Amino acid sequence: MTRCSVVIPALNHAALTDQCLDAIFASPPETVSLEVIVVDDGSTDSTADVVAARGDDVRRIHHERSTGFATACNDGAAAAGGEWLLFLNNDTIPQPGWLDALVKYSSANERVGLVGAKLLYPDDTIQHAGIVISQTLAPRHLYSGFPADHPAVNKSRQFQIVTAACALMRTDTFRRLGGFDPAFVNGYEDIDLCLRLRCDGLGVHYCHESVLYHLESATRDPHSSPGNFALFLDRWRDVVYPDDLAYYAEDGLLQVTYGEQFPILLNVSPRLAVLDRTRVTAAERVLAERSRQVYEARKENARLRVELLEAQRPEITRRANRPATRAR
Repeated sequence: MTRCSVVIPALNHAALTDQCLDAIFASPPETVSLEVIVVDDGSTDSTADVVAARGDDVRRIHHERSTGFATACNDGAAAAGGEWLLFLNNDTIPQPGWLDALVKYSSANERVGLVGAKLLYPDDTIQHAGIVISQTLAPRHLYSGFPADHPAVNKSRQFQIVTAACALMRTDTFRRLGGFDPAFVNGYEDIDLCLRLRCDGLGVHYCHESVLYHLESATRDPHSSPGNFALFLDRWRDVVYPDDLAYYAEDGLLQVTYGEQFPILLNVSPRLAVLDRTRVTAAERVLAERSRQVYEARKENARLRVELLEAQRPEITRRANRPATRAR
């Protein structure tokens, strides 16, 4: 049985790390053995105690000060002993079968360089189902806010980019490419890695059968570098290409009908877009406002969930002497 090293970068939010570890060990994978590495990137809370409570099941790499996402992940990967490498945010809650699905998908095609998962907000709407390049060359999460059972998000396929909040690749490939580039500061590191993989001839894919919840809106770093997008454009402007409309058309949400002369006829799903802000109907205005309200409520819901979980931190400390669960 091959081994998979799960690397979890963590900067505070000890209760989230504990919750993530609980979910990992509650449903261990059947197809790989497990090594779990938490990279404590300068935490000032009880993260060290949370990891210590797991005994030999979880290794902790400690940074005296925060080094950022790229370096934390690279240090975890350098210590990894598995054939597979899985990067996982500590604000995720893996669901049963999540890792087996990723390994199965990647093992079926040796030219798949990296596979990302379906990530859900707590209200069972999409947080990540692949990342597209918009018409302005800005990366955007595809179908964010769509229901988890929508057909468009329940098909595994190739993308230019997927998120590294949960992403699997072979350890030797990651090391050969030099890992994440710390020139990007808490943002765009995964985008850069995906594009380097593609330039190396490897595919970047989304696997809809791997499902996790993600409290992304509550824990996103508000201090990520404003220079990330500029660096991304400087490096990749001539490589990336807008592909968002192609996915909308592929999924039947955008249809174009051609006559013998212009204008062409556009048919757009109201879930996806309105055609012209200056000519929107009252119903479309209500739909857009409702969408904005739901988005804000979703972020607030995630924030409150984190606050509630972290209020239970004394309970986590009391569990420091609990028997450690055994990794497979």
